[in-house]
Amino acid sequence: MSLHYSASRFLLGAFVGALSGWEVRGREHIPPHGGLIVASNHISFWDPPLVGTAVMRELHFLAKEELFRVPVLGPLIRSFNSIPIRRGVADLSGLTKAMEVLRAGRALLMFPEGTRARDGELKAARPGVGMLAVATDARIVPAYISGSNEPGKWLFRRVRVRVSFGPVRTWRELAGTDAGLEPGRALYQGVGAGVMREIAALRDGQLNSASRGAV
Repeated sequence: MSLHYSASRFLLGAFVGALSGWEVRGREHIPPHGGLIVASNHISFWDPPLVGTAVMRELHFLAKEELFRVPVLGPLIRSFNSIPIRRGVADLSGLTKAMEVLRAGRALLMFPEGTRARDGELKAARPGVGMLAVATDARIVPAYISGSNEPGKWLFRRVRVRVSFGPVRTWRELAGTDAGLEPGRALYQGVGAGVMREIAALRDGQLNSASRGAV
C-alpha cells in the first residue's frame, strides 16, 4: 500500500470514527492477495472513500468520466487509483483498464447497481460486475454500507456508519448451479443477481443486529 493511500486511509478512518463511531464487520473475509472485486451497494458519494478505508488493502475504483473533468477533484481521485468510465455505453477503454487491474492481482471496488440509490433501496445489478468477474476469474467480496448518506448526523453519533463484508465468492458460485457457463449477457446478469443477493443478506444482518441492540 502506497504511503499516500495509507496515510489518507488512516486519517479518514480516524475522522469518521470520531464523528460516527463507525463499525466495520467481516474484514477477515477479504483475501490479502489476488485479483478481487469488492462489490458494494451505493447510497452516497462518501461510499468509495469509506469502503476503501474499511478494506485492509489498496483498492482501485471505477468513477464516472465526468468527475475527472472537475478542477481539483479530477486530479485528486486519479491519485487514488480511480479509473474513468463512461456510463450508459460499453466503455471498452475503462473496462480494459479494470481488467488489467484484476489480472495483475489487485483489488477493484465496484458498485454493481451502476449509480447511487438515493432512496437507499437495492436495485438490480448491471452486467458489468459479472462481465469483469468472468473475464478475469477474479473473486468477489460483497459489501453493504449504511449511514454514509447522512453525514450531517454523524456528529454526536446520531447516525453510525456501518460497513459489512461477506464471505468471498467465485462468479460460478454467484451465478448458481442452473446457470450456463457460456460468456454473455445472461451469465453476467446471473452473476450480478447473485452479488445483489449477497449484499441483501448483509443488509438484513445489519438490520437484525440494530433491532437486537434496540431491545
